[in-house]
Amino acid sequence: MKRYTLLICLLAVVGLGRVCAQENSEEWFNQANAAYNAGNYESAMTLYEQVLASEVESVPLYFNMGNTYYKMREYPMAIYYYEKALKLDPSNEEVQTNLAIANQAIVDKIEPVPQSFIVRGWQNARASLSGDQWAWCSIAAFALLLFALFLFLRSRRMGLRKLGFFAGLVFLLVFGLSVVFAMQLKQASENQDQAIIMSPTVTVKSTPNEISVDLFVLHEGTKVDILETNEGWSKIRIANGSVGWLQADFMRPF
Repeated sequence: MKRYTLLICLLAVVGLGRVCAQENSEEWFNQANAAYNAGNYESAMTLYEQVLASEVESVPLYFNMGNTYYKMREYPMAIYYYEKALKLDPSNEEVQTNLAIANQAIVDKIEPVPQSFIVRGWQNARASLSGDQWAWCSIAAFALLLFALFLFLRSRRMGLRKLGFFAGLVFLLVFGLSVVFAMQLKQASENQDQAIIMSPTVTVKSTPNEISVDLFVLHEGTKVDILETNEGWSKIRIANGSVGWLQADFMRPF
């Protein structure tokens, strides 16, 4: 009996601690927004970092941190947090706009490799909603699929049965795509397979070795894809398809 009582007390303390932490996070977030609106960007960033330290992850938090760093003219960090926000919600047009503005302030202007119509269409469709929105879409599509199936099986009128059959096919397709999109976006938000260059100028090498051949130069704020890692080095790929090795300390993964 004493063990159960102790367990209940511990759970109550943990629950109370989480509630207090959430309340503190909301208070810090509001204070940070007020400091930002007043032009006190250093104070705002300190408060935003306190919210981040409390293990809060949200688009508004990353977006506001990106805005604050942009006002402080720390463009690589601004780009970093805009990109983190887009990983959570790639459909957010406000974040997309501010990221485009921040990218104008960096040195490297890399033309991306043209994508096929199918790949571009798939990515645009997936980015039209956030991961959570696709998850809710899948639930709604599944419920409508069950209704269409019920209509097909139980209706005595041929017209309603045909309607249920073809509507079921549509809802089945929507359900499948929604699940795939939601899973892909969730995986993308959890994987740290991209990074922002944080050093003013870095030289990309042909192999993970400082004495290897120099391939090309990158500057702070540039986004790269991380292909693999090896003892403090990362194999990276930039938007135009060029690949090379870079010391991991020169960039910040997300």
